[in-house]
Amino acid sequence: MVATEITLPHEVFSFCGQSRMDTFSLDLDEMSIDFERYDDVAVHGLRMAMEAIRRHADEFPFWQRRKRVGRPGTDERTLLIAFMLQQLLSLTFRETEGLLTMVREYYSVGHVPDHSTMARKLSSGRWSTLLTRFFEFLIAPLPRRKAVVVTDATGYSGRKRSWRATKHAQRAVERWTKAHVAIEVDRFIILSFRLTDSNVHESQVFEDVWDDLPDNVVPTRSLADSAYMGNDCLTVARRHGATPLHKIKKNSKNREEPETFYQKLVNFAHHWPNRFAALTAKRCHVETVFSMVDSLLGYRLRCRTRRGRRNEVRTKYCLFDMVQLAMTPEFWSA
Repeated sequence: MVATEITLPHEVFSFCGQSRMDTFSLDLDEMSIDFERYDDVAVHGLRMAMEAIRRHADEFPFWQRRKRVGRPGTDERTLLIAFMLQQLLSLTFRETEGLLTMVREYYSVGHVPDHSTMARKLSSGRWSTLLTRFFEFLIAPLPRRKAVVVTDATGYSGRKRSWRATKHAQRAVERWTKAHVAIEVDRFIILSFRLTDSNVHESQVFEDVWDDLPDNVVPTRSLADSAYMGNDCLTVARRHGATPLHKIKKNSKNREEPETFYQKLVNFAHHWPNRFAALTAKRCHVETVFSMVDSLLGYRLRCRTRRGRRNEVRTKYCLFDMVQLAMTPEFWSA
């Protein structure tokens, strides 16, 4: 038996185009860790969060109506501080009452409300409006900038198992508070959100979430999973001036002459997969934000009413943005 030798020309190994492995190029300078800053955040994180609560509570205009007769109403500044401390330290309303009594001099609090008053106020419509205004108050001072926006949804309830640990079919029939969230890539800041029941699909609220984006954010790219693959969601992102790069279905097919935005997106993802993967690689940042909220503030809710549960989620997101901004040097230099 004689072996046959075959010589291949060197042109065979000349690759180009999508065969180049340049999608996940690493910048070692950007990956370097500032251990000094990490130590400062780890040591002074709780102190900076409590100081941020005091500063924003002093600067926020509550516009509280004062009664002329009868028992005076509970100070809304005190209630805001109580709700923030409750979420920050994962306390019950009774534990929050005791903690607020202990730090009343630090926050300049006069009368400490009862735990039942806290629970009743958090379930009121007044605090739904107030927490929405407070969230906008936190985002408004940020400078005008271009940003990549990622949209996704998660859920909160009083159950021991989290939204991620719950099967997809069970979420729609159980009592969850579903949060549709838009976050800013790299800064890990929640820009806008909408709260619905658990049986509301993500694509139905995409337009409302994007319409609530702050005026100081200019979206340049929209990232989302396949739940937002519909042509309506892509049209909303393009209307706001962003390029929609949403995940496509596995069974999506190419068209020789694409007409809709979704058909063009499918052709782009199939013909240039490396480029599409590079542009959509940071879609996982929204999952990082959800994990940060769950680990820092918890995923379980204490209120039993529908409005109270939603106000708890609003408090979580307000506090999360507050903590994120408190970790920046610009916050303390202002």
